[in-house]
Amino acid sequence: MFSKYERQKDKRPYKDRQHIYTGPQYIHPPERIKPTKCVKWTESGLPGYEDLPEGGAPPPAAAAEAGGEE
Repeated sequence: MFSKYERQKDKRPYKDRQHIYTGPQYIHPPERIKPTKCVKWTESGLPGYEDLPEGGAPPPAAAAEAGGEE
């Protein structure tokens, strides 16, 4: 069974429906959550997780290793 109100067309005019999506919540992007862990893949193919420092960015040495220098 289903409700008779479940699949009804929105009867508001286009301008009224458009107004819902142009509010202040869409003008400014939300704050991003800073990462707390970094994924490091082991030789066995399984991921290992390391805690990041307070800043949230990986240390510069780890970034150079991940850069693919050969």
